[in-house]
Amino acid sequence: MNVIQEKVFLLCAGGFCGITPKGGSVLAGVYMILMTNMYLIFEIGHLNASLLVLQKFEAGQFASIIWNIPYYYYVAIALAFISYPICIYFLYSIRKRDTVGLFIYLTWIVFYDVANCVIVVLTSRAAKRANFAISPLEWFGLATRIPLDCVWLSFIVAYAMIIIEGRRTGRMSLRTRRISKHVTEPPKFRLGVNTRRIQ
Repeated sequence: MNVIQEKVFLLCAGGFCGITPKGGSVLAGVYMILMTNMYLIFEIGHLNASLLVLQKFEAGQFASIIWNIPYYYYVAIALAFISYPICIYFLYSIRKRDTVGLFIYLTWIVFYDVANCVIVVLTSRAAKRANFAISPLEWFGLATRIPLDCVWLSFIVAYAMIIIEGRRTGRMSLRTRRISKHVTEPPKFRLGVNTRRIQ
């Protein structure tokens, strides 16, 4: 067993909780699309709330701090919209067994999560200086999405390694094949493996 096969088996290549790497990868893409829909709904609401807060302050008060908050939300919304075509291409790549789409998705998810962490931290700091707090849903969404993304990424990495190993060996599965032996007796008289061992 080579190094790639060992890594794939460590990443649950045989599946986890009844989900195969391919099935887990498909679920990861669908999950990301659904989460992006929810994220956009909440972020647009947070953006509107921040704009209402800004109206309470005069133009010169906290100008360098508060007026940056809506732009953080604009960036977060733009990143969410970029996720849609990447997720669609990712699902297409799973169907076509294209590793390029899988690695693009992997790179994007890591970048997306890091960017959202930075945005939430910057928004929170700016809000504290202006004596108001961001919604707890922003922290909750970030704290729940990142661990789940790590779970889905393990399926994607395993599936990508299966594709790479399959191209190298000419197979699309790392499971050992059953070696069928030529049996002379008719099918109805064939004995099971356990029966033959007893004999």
